[in-house]
Amino acid sequence: MSRLSEFRRISQTLALALVLFAATFAAKRPEPAHGPHEAYDAKAEIVVKDVPYVKGKEHNKKLQLNILSNPHEGLWPVVVMIHGGAWYKGTKDFDEEVYACKVLANHGYVVFTINYRLAPAHHLKTQAEDAMAAVIWVKRHAKEYGGDPARIGVAGGSAGGHLGALVAWASDDPYFQPTGQAGSTIDSDVKAAALYYPVLDLDRTFRDNGKWLTPLAGPIFIGRVGKGYRAALEHLSPCNHLKPSDPPSLFLAGDADSLHLYPQSVEYQKKLEALGVDARLYTAAGKDHGFTWQYWEPETIASTQAMVKLFDQYLKP
Repeated sequence: MSRLSEFRRISQTLALALVLFAATFAAKRPEPAHGPHEAYDAKAEIVVKDVPYVKGKEHNKKLQLNILSNPHEGLWPVVVMIHGGAWYKGTKDFDEEVYACKVLANHGYVVFTINYRLAPAHHLKTQAEDAMAAVIWVKRHAKEYGGDPARIGVAGGSAGGHLGALVAWASDDPYFQPTGQAGSTIDSDVKAAALYYPVLDLDRTFRDNGKWLTPLAGPIFIGRVGKGYRAALEHLSPCNHLKPSDPPSLFLAGDADSLHLYPQSVEYQKKLEALGVDARLYTAAGKDHGFTWQYWEPETIASTQAMVKLFDQYLKP
């Protein structure tokens, strides 16, 4: 077999694996409906779109963010929002992310919702470094949009919850070099984290969702195989970064999560709490993975209220 034929075979295999992964980790998003969310009056009168956050890559749409806020005086606390999408798809303009951002804006926050580069072209390490770079950019520029760079939280769902957990718990790990921030004296630490149905243990997640995922996860999402894959998982699994200095963290998940992620939130909430961290769990009873896609339902509204409560306690004077 020629090298070109081998390359094509490998490419086709990886493409098929990604399709299978998508079928496992992604579901059809429901159409918006009339419901309680309309009475909740979430709004953001100020919306600034497609602001680049990596110098020299201003035209890369996957390295841009939106800002949502409302008119105010002084400096409001800040939240950085990270979208989900199984690491291979998604956008800062997903309806449920926009809704959560509007809820936060409606409660006195300046929200920066980010894109990041996606698999398989970009592996999870790069995605985490993009998210960390976005936080650093926000610390530099928050005041321009009425935000306080000293009061920043992070939020995200699913893959975005995984990346948000790495921002919150692993920004001090030298394995990560925030994109375009070589030599920066500003870190990507945050003061609180709201993590919706997050992936916290990568190896466990891959094993729990199909035997074929584990051998394919290396080349598709990690960019390593064998010992290199195992070594990378030590850094890329947020569960390996639990420590007493981690910021207050809220886990929000459905107890009927078909991706078997709810037990991870339960387990690591307890472990953080045992370390002395303010760690909280919001359970959406009977709800599946991605329950906030139905952002008009009571469970989603209640989850955003839990998120606001956490951020109010730790980001507001």
